[in-house]
Amino acid sequence: MLALLSFGSGAAQAPSEVVHFRQIHVRAPDGTDARVLVTFPRRPDGREHPPHERLPIVIALHGQGEARRGPERGFLGWVTDYHLPDAFGALGRGTLTESDYQGFVRAEHLAARNRALRAQPFRGVMVVTPYTPDLMSEPPGSDSLRAYGDWLVGPMLTAVRTELPFAAQTRDGTGIDGVSLGGMIALDVGLRHSPELASVGGIQPAVRDRVSALAPLADGTQHIRLLSSDDDPFLGVTRDLSAALLARHIDHDLVVTPGPHGYDFNRGPGGIELLYFHDRVLAREPM
Repeated sequence: MLALLSFGSGAAQAPSEVVHFRQIHVRAPDGTDARVLVTFPRRPDGREHPPHERLPIVIALHGQGEARRGPERGFLGWVTDYHLPDAFGALGRGTLTESDYQGFVRAEHLAARNRALRAQPFRGVMVVTPYTPDLMSEPPGSDSLRAYGDWLVGPMLTAVRTELPFAAQTRDGTGIDGVSLGGMIALDVGLRHSPELASVGGIQPAVRDRVSALAPLADGTQHIRLLSSDDDPFLGVTRDLSAALLARHIDHDLVVTPGPHGYDFNRGPGGIELLYFHDRVLAREPM
């Protein structure tokens, strides 16, 4: 997968049986060249997207470990470290198994997901994975967080939509999600950018002491999903955020599975639940 680094903007990436890769170059907020990886499912008919339909966009932010690797490698985290193509393959198959979740799933949750997939099969989304800077110490709404969020929904989304015209062009077809550090940033950025983002998710989000700042940002117009696990150190604050949203009558999903905080979780529930949620709530735009 590190061969991805040698490809230019918009070029086909290392081959996969289940997904396409595209790499796009965008000028970052600091003026440097930022690499953004775009992943979307291969179709049996050979088309890059359904006939007459655009693919919804999900901006997916990685964790602190990838942030520390720097921009040249960090943006590959969802594909190389979290095995996102495996999640695409599992959902595309139409039936999820315990092994797809790396064992981190309860029988009733697995059964519910499979019933839902039989009723409405996975249709596919476009996952956009930029480098996520380490903004863990930044307070909610800091200048750095705002600048990064404005870049995500501004120049970065514009570049993706320009180079891949079958990508969603509207708010209703666009969402954001992230894991740990990326989950905290996704919630902060996503809730502040309701006019641009219809769905917001956080996977084991490192919310810490931000609950009182984040909950009031929810305006009730977005689809929100919080995902944590029994052994996630951020489970408590994730539940606190859920409770704060409920107190404000903000509808959202809270999903708690078995499992630790880390790569094994990202390779199971993390990727699967990210794709499943946004695939079902984001709009399908006509071409």
